[in-house]
Amino acid sequence: MYDRGIGYWLTKRARLHPKKIAFINEGRRYTYFEANQRVNRVANFLRDMGVCKGDRVAVLLMNCSEFMEIYFAANKIGAIFSPMNFRLTVSELIYILSDAAPSVLFYGCEFQEAADQLKDKLKINDYVLVGSGKQKTDLKDRFYESIMDEYPDSEPRILVNLEDPHLLMYTSGTTGNPKGAVITHSNTLWNSLNGQLAYPLSSDDITLVVAPLFHMGALNIFTTPTIHKGGSIYIEKIFDPEDILRIIEKEQITTMFGAPTMFQMMMHAGNFDKCDLSSLKFLFVGGAPCPLTIIEAYNKKGVKVGQGYGLTETSPFVCLLPIEDIVRKIGSVGPPVLHVEVKIIDDHGNELGPNQVGEIITKGPHVFKEYWNLLDQTREAIIDGWFHTGDLGRMDEEGYYYLVDRKKDMIISGGENIYPAEVEKVLYQHPAVLDVAVVGIPHAKWGESPLAIIVAEQGADVNDQEIISFCQRYLAGYKVPKAVVLVTELPRTPTGKVRKNILRQEYSSVAPHILFPDKVR
Repeated sequence: MYDRGIGYWLTKRARLHPKKIAFINEGRRYTYFEANQRVNRVANFLRDMGVCKGDRVAVLLMNCSEFMEIYFAANKIGAIFSPMNFRLTVSELIYILSDAAPSVLFYGCEFQEAADQLKDKLKINDYVLVGSGKQKTDLKDRFYESIMDEYPDSEPRILVNLEDPHLLMYTSGTTGNPKGAVITHSNTLWNSLNGQLAYPLSSDDITLVVAPLFHMGALNIFTTPTIHKGGSIYIEKIFDPEDILRIIEKEQITTMFGAPTMFQMMMHAGNFDKCDLSSLKFLFVGGAPCPLTIIEAYNKKGVKVGQGYGLTETSPFVCLLPIEDIVRKIGSVGPPVLHVEVKIIDDHGNELGPNQVGEIITKGPHVFKEYWNLLDQTREAIIDGWFHTGDLGRMDEEGYYYLVDRKKDMIISGGENIYPAEVEKVLYQHPAVLDVAVVGIPHAKWGESPLAIIVAEQGADVNDQEIISFCQRYLAGYKVPKAVVLVTELPRTPTGKVRKNILRQEYSSVAPHILFPDKVR
């Protein structure tokens, strides 16, 4: 019974395919046998440190093979793995770590200064330094590699059940404080099965992992399913578009997950046109709606770009667009994956029919257990087993779903609903638009009106009236932005989502009814 958790995946793979490469990272290649040995040593270290079932094990690490070793080690002993967003400030980390209350924090040498500050504010029993720092500032800290010399590689025989929590993943917190979503072993298992049933993963796959692993998409879209399937993971610390293209070609990468901005930067890289991407079975976009320009650019190079829909709270798969439908159903996130139920409801909880816009709710073994220490918010989010996503969508006659927007981002102008994602989709078609966000701002007459905040292509000659005229050709008058702001970049969360709350605050004083007359409506 000790072998039912996610940690057993590595144990079994080490027995079945001991010589197969599991992790590739910074020139190191670990077979499944070697990786499992290292994981067991970390697991036995954690037990020696007094970490028990249900205790939290936190990491403050950039992408590295050690991240995955600690993940599986915690899983093997029934501890709850909690990755920290390394882009947060120390004060933000203090809030999350105080909430998670881990017994141990593993931190990278890049974060020694932050770790020293955390020690003054938090009661964490043990700190472990991963990598070779300039100098160890606290002699009580352990070195990660010393664990490999001091602890045995025997399998820890701990009873772990599928319904036990194994992952505490904090949401990106675009508004308010981050919430910790508690994910069970069962959630991750069903997520992996759902993904493999929808997309053709095999033991021959080499998955490139460069999106930050503290994000659910990077961890559970292809990383854990690839290990489950017995494939190989190539782990890259830094996203550099030209380097990523070279890695894909050299290492014969077959799959990769990324946010739309990542694939957009790659298609604008100097070596994109010449790079051989023939090894790729598909790329997968998540974290934000994917502009059609990205899908079309990669399709021209013979690369299919898959899309789906999911959230941290759903482990994350909810919908996946089948490979064979990528072109036929461009813009759709696909039907629900096999072991998932999805409905579209109105504000009164009534189920809506095809092509009616409402809130997406979902039910199944993929839905998280609870928000950590937030009983009331858990009850608000999960009602009769249905998780209320806060996302707006619609379903077509074939049962394929389309994201419309976040419920909180919807603009109501003169009584009409405007979905920013629809306007952004049009704006991405303009050749001068590199990146864009549309938000609602106060309007004296209409209540709200859409504002387009645009990052222009380098060297592009574009002005606000040209953008507005372009939109008028494709959108109803009330949907057309009443003002346009040009910026050098959009504020984003570490997972690539635009911080629209910041944009609304920053540009709430813009007066489009003064800058541009009502005739544009």
